[in-house]
Amino acid sequence: MITVVIGHRGTGKTELMKRLQVSLPAGSAEFVDLDHEIEMKIGKTIMELFLEHGEAYFRELERQLFLETLQKPHKDMYLFVGAGFDVNVLPETVRTLWVRRKTDLDGRIFLNRPRLNPEMSPLEEFLKRAKQREENYAKVADEVYLMPEGLFENHHFVLGVEKAILTHTATHIGGCLTLLPSLHDKPLRWQMFKDRFAQKGIELFELRDDFLTLERIQQTLQEMPGEKFLFSFREVKDRREFWTSPEWSQILARSTWIDWPLELGSPEEVLNHVPKEKLIISCHDMNEFEALQSYENLAAHLKFAPIVKSYSELWVYHQWQKAVSSHRSFLPRSENGRWAWYRQLQIDQQLINFWRDGEGSAGDQPSLFQWLMTPQHPVNFAAVLGAPVEHSFTPIEHAEFFHKRNLPVFAVHIEREEWDEAMPILQKLGLQYAAVTAPHKEAAAKWCGHKELFALNTLYFNKGKQQWVGTSTDDAGFLELIEGVGMIAPLQKEIFVWGGGGTLGMIQKALPHASYFSSRQGAARPGTEDLEGVKPKILIWAAPRGPETVLPPKEWDPAMVYDLNYKEDSMGREYAQLSGANYQSGLTMFIAQAQLQRVFWQKCEDDL
Repeated sequence: MITVVIGHRGTGKTELMKRLQVSLPAGSAEFVDLDHEIEMKIGKTIMELFLEHGEAYFRELERQLFLETLQKPHKDMYLFVGAGFDVNVLPETVRTLWVRRKTDLDGRIFLNRPRLNPEMSPLEEFLKRAKQREENYAKVADEVYLMPEGLFENHHFVLGVEKAILTHTATHIGGCLTLLPSLHDKPLRWQMFKDRFAQKGIELFELRDDFLTLERIQQTLQEMPGEKFLFSFREVKDRREFWTSPEWSQILARSTWIDWPLELGSPEEVLNHVPKEKLIISCHDMNEFEALQSYENLAAHLKFAPIVKSYSELWVYHQWQKAVSSHRSFLPRSENGRWAWYRQLQIDQQLINFWRDGEGSAGDQPSLFQWLMTPQHPVNFAAVLGAPVEHSFTPIEHAEFFHKRNLPVFAVHIEREEWDEAMPILQKLGLQYAAVTAPHKEAAAKWCGHKELFALNTLYFNKGKQQWVGTSTDDAGFLELIEGVGMIAPLQKEIFVWGGGGTLGMIQKALPHASYFSSRQGAARPGTEDLEGVKPKILIWAAPRGPETVLPPKEWDPAMVYDLNYKEDSMGREYAQLSGANYQSGLTMFIAQAQLQRVFWQKCEDDL
């Protein structure tokens, strides 16, 4: 079979191809990078083709070579295409794999790829196409792989999880999976779904009457005879006709569980048709919580899935679930998916707990990758704490270390004003190891009562002493990032630092005589020497992306930009592109400080 791999610019398709070439048995599949094939055939780089002939010429060339490749005799093939490939030419006979990352629609800035709209900012250029491409990908994708942030070839345990997902060999998956409306749109897509998940140990498949027609529900039940199903009412309809319909009666009889939401009214009507031992009463509105509890004796199980806005609310309903865990499920929801880590923590702890394939039915459902990375019955956990935090490489970077301790690593979103509320609750939930990012490093130092450092990025909870201890590994990571700076800028005053925030003290300690600027006003900070006639040879970018951050003058024309940020939409990248400077991502700093975090955590364990 031919698998065409699609996805946005910079998602990591090429690196995924390299990993698959290593992880799959030698000779079991052929791997083709269409961009590389074009370069080999024409004798020019993609950049040169865009600059000399334009995008339309390249797209036609791409289409022709794609169709030629399909005609060649082949065994199993993975065919990787560019982000702008016209997916409308994909035949029904090929499998389409959409490789996604959660940060895709944050945008990305590239320093080594052709500009498609040079009149726009690089981020505007990316986002102009991203939304339409997203819609096109969703229409044709037979399978969606939500790839984690920061996955590299040296992450061996993680690569095993990836291989299991992409080769459809994951078993004993557990949890619940909602069947989405688009699954039955293409015969190949539906067949691929069954190949991936039928008889793979999923506890329940959810069939929702607002997602699936009667015919599709019947088809699913017929073609997946060995599975257990949760049938969920979600639409208001003429239920008198429903109860008397032999087709729906057969569906209810075949279903292991029936979910009735209080939004549709009193469940007494359902009890006339559904045995109590099969009935789940659910509620999705915080205001209906008391009503939900009043029905506890009328149903086998209660499911509470409200919008949760605070850690205090999360803790209250967590305690409610734990009080009678065999008969209650708590599924917090949010507008931005911030509670996915909590649902991972609850793996195997309650009857109903969804993970998602593709979009899923709620943003707080963990991806299949996150689900498979979480050990059963986790007692304690590690986390990266920050805002934003969804882009963080930390969960993958530390996965191997904590896998050996049977602990999951989560990305936990905490707003600045939530720190004091969130930390005691996270501790009670089992947080023992933490990497701390902006804007919480100063709060972390206060939390530990640290006497020497005013900003910490690494925490450990000593359960015996009931005490948090911490350190900062940022300093060493920063020195690793700027190694060799002195060779480029012999005078520190030729090193300009843009921004700083919580890292300002660390940078000033390492570079006491550098020149410092506010990233909001663009003015030199107090204490900076007279800079008349001085331009930077080095610019250190230490500012966030946001409307309050301004770009330095283009005419500064630095030779090098060192970015403390490794996120692909960093304004440091944008300035490097604008000024033509060489660029060093903060990934070097991240990896160096992460290695030292593990050293600190190991020492804390050894000292127990």
